[in-house]
Amino acid sequence: MTIRFLHKHLTATFRKSRFVGIPVHCLGVFWGIESYAQSPDESSFGMRLRGIPQRASALYEPTRVTSAPTNEATLIRRKNGGLTVFYVNRPGEADKLLSISSPDGLKWSEPVKELDLPGQAYYANRLLEDRNGGLHCIFHLWSTGENGYRGRHLDVWYCRKTAAEKMWSSPRKIYDGYVGSMRSFIQLTTGELLISFARAVPQRLEKPADGQKDYGWNDIRVMVSDDNGQNWKPSADQLRVEIDGHMPVRYGGIEPDVLELADGRLWMLIRTNKGRLYESFSTDRGKSWQPAQPSRFISSDSPAELLRLSDNRIVLFYNANQRWDNPRSYAAGGREVLHAAISRNEGKTWKGFREVLTTPSAKQKATNDRGTAYASAAETATGKVAFVAGQGEARSIVLFDPDWLEQSEARDDFSAGLVQWTLYDADSLIRLSSDPKTARKALLVTAGSGKTNAEAVWNFPATGRGTLKTELEISPDLPAISLVLTDHFSVSTDAQAAEHSVVGFSFKPADFPEKPSKNRSTVLEIKWDSEKNKAVLYVNDRMAAQSDFRRRPEFGFNYLRIGLAKLAAPPAAVMIRSVAVSGNKSNH
Repeated sequence: MTIRFLHKHLTATFRKSRFVGIPVHCLGVFWGIESYAQSPDESSFGMRLRGIPQRASALYEPTRVTSAPTNEATLIRRKNGGLTVFYVNRPGEADKLLSISSPDGLKWSEPVKELDLPGQAYYANRLLEDRNGGLHCIFHLWSTGENGYRGRHLDVWYCRKTAAEKMWSSPRKIYDGYVGSMRSFIQLTTGELLISFARAVPQRLEKPADGQKDYGWNDIRVMVSDDNGQNWKPSADQLRVEIDGHMPVRYGGIEPDVLELADGRLWMLIRTNKGRLYESFSTDRGKSWQPAQPSRFISSDSPAELLRLSDNRIVLFYNANQRWDNPRSYAAGGREVLHAAISRNEGKTWKGFREVLTTPSAKQKATNDRGTAYASAAETATGKVAFVAGQGEARSIVLFDPDWLEQSEARDDFSAGLVQWTLYDADSLIRLSSDPKTARKALLVTAGSGKTNAEAVWNFPATGRGTLKTELEISPDLPAISLVLTDHFSVSTDAQAAEHSVVGFSFKPADFPEKPSKNRSTVLEIKWDSEKNKAVLYVNDRMAAQSDFRRRPEFGFNYLRIGLAKLAAPPAAVMIRSVAVSGNKSNH
């Protein structure tokens, strides 16, 4: 039975039978297609479907190992090769620093108390193990005062213990004021310890008058110790970022992360509400900093994490998310997905831009911090990358092989389910089904009854020049199929995501004179070249359209969005049998 016949038969059935009013998500049943149940838990779609291997050496793609103990934990590699996650006992009294440990990232110990805190803490902490095996810890505690945010303080405290000591030193305050989440604590190759954080500026708590620049109520402070933590000296510069005044929050530039580059410069990435991470550099080991400028990395209002591997590759974690139909949404773009990229040449070029953590469902709590942000990462003794990230129900410990980020090809035929697809807000419109022609799994995309259709969203290795093919089963009388290529994540139902993509095509089957044979699927193919800013669409090996890019992507494409055009109405549907992408093998 052909899809066209099923489409017409289904329309007539809906008009004549008692099934009028059946919701769109039940269409698969009446197509004679087995519909796989979409449960509301974390197994409905995405990378959380991957099973956990028995041995860490067998692990390649990002795999969620277990829940993280709480928000904003810190993960470090120890001198003995093991991993330790440090965290504050919050929710709860928030008066202790606890830890769990693992030899390989798969199996984790029961919690151990590290130290009692001299007050009540928030979540944020940061630790490092120095070259001699000593541990250094920063955290912050609530207090009151006039150097904070409307009378409230989150002061920064520090303590340490040497490799020979069992007890931590008595914690002492090293900064008095209101400090947000702390994302960076490193030891330089020259031996100094360096901390960076955003601190409240009481004089900037109120929005400035019209016409004046608004830098928000935070700037960034860097503190350096050249005597193993005994004394801390502030840098000469306090970095600040002009904010987008239309957004609901006025934080300014916050939550910086710092990495030392091979040439001795320090590279800082800064969270902003302007759709990008900002960056700054220091050439004198953190004593002074260049003014912050936009980086190349698209980002929601979320922090970054930088990790240097033992082979000197650099891994970047960040939320390359945007929400175009609601720019004032949570975190100015969302935190549904955490991405990672990898560089072999000190950040000059990058590969990957892959999803490494997704939230368990689209129905997250509307209040409190949530999503996949706040990564803390380390390399395991066997060369895998382990990280702890996420807030609320999304918090997780994840492992993956960094080589996975260097892949230049990807494909999916749904034999493993929806493990490669991120379908937020689309549970009723997009689902895994059984192909009536092949009995294999396929992805069924149906039209919505409202103003917005959902698009299936697939992440693949970023490439500046490449080819993407998708095999479809379609009805000739469908209004149109939308294919979009872009460089960041937006939820499936974002009505404006296609408009803000890099390039897109709308293919109407009736407009294409050459139809596939009876037993052949329709194959849509897009070839693109970022240097030429051009993409070409082929239908069954015949050129159908070409388009210039709306803008030049910094690192090429890493997302496909495919669905029905806005004018489509139930019971219109398209079935995706497979997708595949192949890119050039050079860096981007």
